Amino acid sequence: MSVNTQTSRGGWWVVGQFIILAMIVTAGLIQEGHYTGGVLSTVVGTILCLVALGFGWRGFATLGTNLTAFPKPLDEGQLVITGVYAIVRHPIYTAVLCGSAGYAFLTMSYWGMVLTGILGVWFEFKSRREEQFLRDRFPTYAAYAQTVKKFLPRIY
Repeated sequence: MSVNTQTSRGGWWVVGQFIILAMIVTAGLIQEGHYTGGVLSTVVGTILCLVALGFGWRGFATLGTNLTAFPKPLDEGQLVITGVYAIVRHPIYTAVLCGSAGYAFLTMSYWGMVLTGILGVWFEFKSRREEQFLRDRFPTYAAYAQTVKKFLPRIY
């Protein structure tokens, strides 16, 4: 991929998220910075991972051929506002955040939790860029964004 394509489609946002995700995985594997969470940490981590699987699977399936990791939609893409996208505007980001938090709980990693928070901030800014692309491309996106929350159903 050329640097121009990387820049014009928002590819640096994708690069950044994968770097943060790699750091989260690494934090879970390194023994320093862990706590003893016991059963509660395991239960919360498992629930978050299951939520991640549900949102991720439904997000991928609903997007179908519209799927792209880049913030800029595909030239031939359509606006998808049905299925899980009727519940949250960015279900795949929700899935990644829940999965990251779940992994941090399961590995009992403080650093994993901190990095998941950083990833959440990253997704907030990436989604703002993505939503500007969507508003520019699809006239109905602004009305959709007014009625459907960004990451958490009915909350945010």
